[in-house]
Amino acid sequence: MGMLDYFGLRRAPLRAPEPDELAAPIFAGIARDIDKMSVEQLWREQPHLRTVCDFIARSVASVNLHAYRHDTDGGRERVRDEPVARLMKKASPSMLTYDLIYRSLMDLSLYDEFIWIVENHPDEGYRISPISPTWQVSFRWHDAWTMRSMVMADPSTGEHLEIPARKIVRLHGYDPFTMKTGSSPVEALKDTLREQLEGAAYRSQLWKSGARLGGVITRPKDAPKWDNAARKRFKGSWQSQYTGRGSGAGGTPVLEDGMDFKPAHLKAQDEQVVDMTKLSLQTVASVYHVNPTQVGLLDNANYSNVREFRRSLYGDSLGPQIKRIEDALNQWALPILGVDDDIYVEFNLEEKLRASFEEKAAVTSTAVGAPWMTVNEARGMNNLPHLDGGDQLARPLNTAFGAPGDDTEDTEDTDDTDDQDDEESGGEGQ
Repeated sequence: MGMLDYFGLRRAPLRAPEPDELAAPIFAGIARDIDKMSVEQLWREQPHLRTVCDFIARSVASVNLHAYRHDTDGGRERVRDEPVARLMKKASPSMLTYDLIYRSLMDLSLYDEFIWIVENHPDEGYRISPISPTWQVSFRWHDAWTMRSMVMADPSTGEHLEIPARKIVRLHGYDPFTMKTGSSPVEALKDTLREQLEGAAYRSQLWKSGARLGGVITRPKDAPKWDNAARKRFKGSWQSQYTGRGSGAGGTPVLEDGMDFKPAHLKAQDEQVVDMTKLSLQTVASVYHVNPTQVGLLDNANYSNVREFRRSLYGDSLGPQIKRIEDALNQWALPILGVDDDIYVEFNLEEKLRASFEEKAAVTSTAVGAPWMTVNEARGMNNLPHLDGGDQLARPLNTAFGAPGDDTEDTEDTDDTDDQDDEESGGEGQ
């Protein structure tokens, strides 16, 4: 025996902790330090925050952007062959416009801000490049409202670049203390996210150390007294077999010395696990002005209200964000690129709000009062080749489009005919 053993100073051998033993302290520590966590870390680890933000960004980015030119008569014409039309499909040589809009909406949802660098490159043409708010970015200002330039650290080289304001499109939300930045909605959700993490810590501890038959073991009063060795033996045997991932977990234990097992584990409904989860998702959705039914909370959902919620999605819920993106493109990005003043871009919301083909066909037929689709148009919708003579609109024999005076002439002819019939009838009577 060594000297340390003799004096009882040698430390017990260290044992690597099991993963489930670390889970609860980690969750509890995160819950305590959630105020120090960054927005991107919360988005990465909180499923409800990620679900709602991703839903908003995908819903807006999936709507096609079209370019139009104002006509002199007040109408408009779709622009298809000019560079601005190609910009609506590909924002830069390395990024689709879908990805640009998606990333911009994610930045706006998480940081209440997005930044674009807009350039008319001599070789590559029009390009819009997003800047992540997490990069080392600072701004220089002429005054409290007008930005002069943006200083950015190149993420690949670390070199600092100063970009003039005439090449930048930047949108941010509201902050009561400044006109220069917004305030992230995630800040208002930290209490809700903290409850999620505290619940995760509790459930981790429950699954780690609680027996599958949760409860308390009692011994009768007249049972032989246990010494420490017997007590440790029984406790160690029980924990190794019936708790965690022990070999007897979920089985039927055999008790001794007249012991009795009294269940004391709370049920899921008693702990309100499901209700707390729904409340968390509902709270996150409410902060982002999204109907909870749209992100999976289907307690009161049915066919009728889900269809109406879908129609209102691009109006009340996502309409303000769509308006902001359109204005950013039309008021800032297109002028920077040198696009003609009579050209503008617009999200094609009709493709999201249009009714089913049956509903649209019935309404259109009623409004027109006659067939409104040619044979070749119908064949094209069904991926069939065109037919000769199929570009004429069919017109049933019981329908006609007369001139404005035709109704009067028809009426006069009818009256003359009726008079003639009366005369003939009178003559026969006489």
